[in-house]
Amino acid sequence: MFLRPLKKLTILTLVLGSAISLVACSDSDNSDNLIFEDNTPQDTNSNSVSEGVEGPLDALQTPLSEDVFGQLVAATTGTPLEGVLDCAGQAVVIDLLDVVDSIAVGLIEASEGSDPTMALSNSSENIQLSLQELANDLPGALTALAGDDCNGESGDGNGGFSGGNNPLSGTPLAPLGDALAPVLAGLPASNSDVGDDMDLQSLSAFMHELSLAFQSGLDQVPAEAAEAPIFGGILKTLETAFIDLDNTLMPLGIYNGDAAADALEVTLNHLLVNILTEIVPLKFIEEQAGTPPGQFTGPIEEGVGMATAGLGDNLLSVALPQLADALNGPLSPVLGPIENEVLPAILGPITDALAGGDGGDSASGPTGTPLDLLLGPITAALGGGDSSGDGPTGTPLDLVLGPLLAAIPAP
Repeated sequence: MFLRPLKKLTILTLVLGSAISLVACSDSDNSDNLIFEDNTPQDTNSNSVSEGVEGPLDALQTPLSEDVFGQLVAATTGTPLEGVLDCAGQAVVIDLLDVVDSIAVGLIEASEGSDPTMALSNSSENIQLSLQELANDLPGALTALAGDDCNGESGDGNGGFSGGNNPLSGTPLAPLGDALAPVLAGLPASNSDVGDDMDLQSLSAFMHELSLAFQSGLDQVPAEAAEAPIFGGILKTLETAFIDLDNTLMPLGIYNGDAAADALEVTLNHLLVNILTEIVPLKFIEEQAGTPPGQFTGPIEEGVGMATAGLGDNLLSVALPQLADALNGPLSPVLGPIENEVLPAILGPITDALAGGDGGDSASGPTGTPLDLLLGPITAALGGGDSSGDGPTGTPLDLVLGPLLAAIPAP
């Protein structure tokens, strides 16, 4: 049952790590800082890639954390958005990808061992710890909109959601908090004793409930919040990732390694695309500029697709070095320009807009939260203004679109 797809996943994840380290020029050797040594979960809060799961996706997490979210956080330094983006980066890049990494490691061990069912069953410990990290950090990423610190001492380990409380009350995300609170309360805390260990079936059931709750809550969030640049992308990225992880843990819970491996590739594909086009607000800019759908996001989607699905489907018989070269090709024109040209072009107007505003004070806005900075200055910076007369749209968006057109090759 496990041989072909698990071999595919092993090659994919190992090569993806090596290829992205070449593309992003990031040193991701975390061998001296392992959270899972000898397959034993450690009870620690993961605030960085090196403190999280050691696995093949570390080399992917490092550039996304440092070069993508790092630039977003830097552009909003000194404003309430700094904490929002820092906390969101922790939940998305560290915690979500640690869940994916935990599943990948379990599948790899199952493909290499004599008892794949037992290996998959043992992986539940690491998957549970990763989900606990996500459950701890997710509320903080959301309540940061109300001025809370996701890295501070909340007292209950889940951002104030203990006992069904909703710390998002009075904010635009109140419906999301109402939906999430009872589900998050059902996951044992990371300092639980052994009696609260969950098997794969229980973890699958939790992920299914979390996905449904997030979708239900997000459907009730006002459109202006759900569609705000950057933060709306964070919400969409979380929603899609929860759906994909639900689809991944479901077959894993019945020890169907083939289906779980295929679903994990989809999860990784969607995460990469959403981070690079939704959180990095390329799709928002595309819509605001009135350009054809996919003009800026299409090359990214195509490159990520080639690096994930295409590799697994077509390159299984190629030697490892050639597979690394095959990944390096489609990802080089994606990550490199985003880090070095696209983000500086986008974040320059954002930094200028925030610096020219009220110093980051959002109390006078319509929601009284840092979301007002996204609904106001950042939306204006990325959404138009006086016409410049030059470039593809004849609006100030051309200050952003010009570098994008030069940096991203056509599909």
